Amino acid sequence: MTELVAQLPDSDAMVRDFYRLRGYQSVWHSPDTGILQAALARGAAEGLNPESYAPVLQGSPELRDVNLTRAALNFLHDIRLGREALRLVDSDVGLPQAPFDAARALNDALNANALASLLADSAPQSPDYIRLREALKLYRAIDDRGGWPNLALPSEDLASLTDRQAHSLRDRLAYEEPALADASAPGLASGLQRFQKRHGLEPSGHIDSATIAELNVTAGYRIKQLAANMERLRWLPRDLEPDHILVNVPDAQLSLVLGGKEVLVSRVIVGKPATPTPILRAEGAGLTVNPPWNVPESIARDEILPKLKADRSYLKKQDMVLLNGPPGDPHGLTVTWRKIPKGTFPYLIQQHPGGGNPLGTVKLELPNKFDVYLHDTPARKYFARAKRDISHGCVRVERILPLASYALSKGPDDMAVLVDAISRGETRYFPLKRQLPVYFTYQTAFPDAAGVLQFRPDIYGRDRRMIAMQNAKASRIDAFRVACATASARRG
Repeated sequence: MTELVAQLPDSDAMVRDFYRLRGYQSVWHSPDTGILQAALARGAAEGLNPESYAPVLQGSPELRDVNLTRAALNFLHDIRLGREALRLVDSDVGLPQAPFDAARALNDALNANALASLLADSAPQSPDYIRLREALKLYRAIDDRGGWPNLALPSEDLASLTDRQAHSLRDRLAYEEPALADASAPGLASGLQRFQKRHGLEPSGHIDSATIAELNVTAGYRIKQLAANMERLRWLPRDLEPDHILVNVPDAQLSLVLGGKEVLVSRVIVGKPATPTPILRAEGAGLTVNPPWNVPESIARDEILPKLKADRSYLKKQDMVLLNGPPGDPHGLTVTWRKIPKGTFPYLIQQHPGGGNPLGTVKLELPNKFDVYLHDTPARKYFARAKRDISHGCVRVERILPLASYALSKGPDDMAVLVDAISRGETRYFPLKRQLPVYFTYQTAFPDAAGVLQFRPDIYGRDRRMIAMQNAKASRIDAFRVACATASARRG
């Protein structure tokens, strides 16, 4: 066994570590072999591809042992931390990876005759993950029965439907709300409203194109969507901190949790598809009241420069200044803007605090590599929209003052202090006195507070890209795993 392990490639660093801990002794004997193989076969229930973990059992007893170990370690890593190939599908994922030594965990479990417990407990144990796993089982059962038929309905009021169309609609809704299967049960309109609400649509009770599109998403696609969302939950810490802010970007909602209890919920505005809000964990550092806005270079280049070429007084009208402009000319009135090439911008722009400042009255400072943060906004009418992906990437918070007060003192006690500072019109910084992590997540499938499964549009295409990777043959994902493991081993 020692010689075989020594010949393993860099990508098998976990396997080598495991056998060093075991003194290079063979491991897999009954009943542990059966326990492992049964767990690997159940990987589909966790949204994983069992083919990726099926060990090759041909060859010498030593090679068979190594193959079983490799399958066990890969499975433990993936179900605990997620798959690296899927985490790297998008470049704007900034979640720290929790430390987990799969080799040591497996060794300790085998020594304690606790392999079954290790394999069962390695998946996330959060209520959200458990609910998605239950939903995955439900939608697989629906898909195994052939799924639901495609509906061809007119975009009009329910009263205009023929009896056959109404019956087809009721049957479709009953797949996800079985109580509606009884044709004598009242409430087709209310059932449609509940469906619309569960899918992030305006609960009008009328049939429109968006509702028809959601009704016709197949059960097979929902299975893939649920698996993608279970994967993203594996990227988060096993236990979020007792105090934290969680923003679910597709739902455009913010939740503040203090002492493990949700104390505030707020609608938010998130990044538009061209400027998406990243998946991120950041630490709240402090609050800036009446913040100036340092205009991002991309906005200055792509949006403000064309306006300056049309009107050189634009900066002055918007109460903006050039931080590094010509001496004595803070508003750039002497700059020949038409000569600046498209796609460039040689100056730094700052907008003074005030009614036109897009940051509004309060900004929660969140140092991070993506330069996104939580802030107020003067354009509050947009919070009433069902579709709120319209920002440049930062997150605008409807209930910013209560959030800021809780952030300072774990309660609304500092509201008067904040209101007074805002009224003075001066920029002021309040440092936070405790840890307050902020998570920007991307869950298009999740349970609400009552445990009811919700779906939201894949506004940035993250589901679509992850599903495309998940649909790839297991060999492609395994090749990516090997490349990542090899690179990690060489860095180590």
